[in-house]
Amino acid sequence: MSDAEMSALATVLLVVVGAAQVVILFGQRLQQRLDWSEMYRRRWIELQADWATVVFLGRRVTDYYQIAHHESLQELRRASMTTSNEFASSWAQASVRNVCGMFSDLCSRILQGQIKVHEIYPIFGTELLRQGAPLRTLLDGTSEHLRCYGSMGPTEEEAKHDNLRREMSVWLACHDGIRRRCLILIDLLWAEAARLEDLPPYELATAADAKALTGHLNRDRVRAETFRLNGWRAWGRSIFLAYHLRHAEWKKFRWFRGLSKERVEYLDDEWSKRYLNS
Repeated sequence: MSDAEMSALATVLLVVVGAAQVVILFGQRLQQRLDWSEMYRRRWIELQADWATVVFLGRRVTDYYQIAHHESLQELRRASMTTSNEFASSWAQASVRNVCGMFSDLCSRILQGQIKVHEIYPIFGTELLRQGAPLRTLLDGTSEHLRCYGSMGPTEEEAKHDNLRREMSVWLACHDGIRRRCLILIDLLWAEAARLEDLPPYELATAADAKALTGHLNRDRVRAETFRLNGWRAWGRSIFLAYHLRHAEWKKFRWFRGLSKERVEYLDDEWSKRYLNS
């Protein structure tokens, strides 16, 4: 075999070995993402009691829509009555820290490219998003809409619950990184739900109307956080994730990403028929 043939054979072997290494690398990354997904699935199951506490804190004390069982809900109400301005409410703070800490960690992994939104969405999905309002109340610290008690004012239980909610919002304000990444995670999951048409059309339309004013702020936030975690080398990922959020916004042009008003109206008609016939 001539030197030229030997050189050509060596080149072919190098290409084959290189291609095999690339395939193995992709397989390892896929397996790692699957392992991360399974880990977060287990953590989410373990934190269901803490999640019920977070929802309780973010709603009115007498709200009907709670996810805690009746017995657990009564325990939470009794615990909220023990709230004092002299001592931190460690039981509530622990639940907020556990849940929001996990969400923040998950968001960081998404922004770092270690796991993808569509891989983690089936774990949380609408179970999280349908209760996203009370979580946002704690994260944003905007609970004025929950304190409409009329001329009689709040009861003692309602006043203590309001103080407890305010205490948790202050804790989150003092841990701004956790707060920011929780908001980003909600936005990313909501966009995925909008892409899959998993939520009631009315909720998608209402959110899209709100995002007409806040959408650019949400995209700026995810880009800034991606750069903060990874540096400028992650500019491509920051653009991709910011563009992903447009799934939850109204489509500006026919071929652009986003919600179509005609499609949402059609889905709303179909959803209303199913709802009324159920």
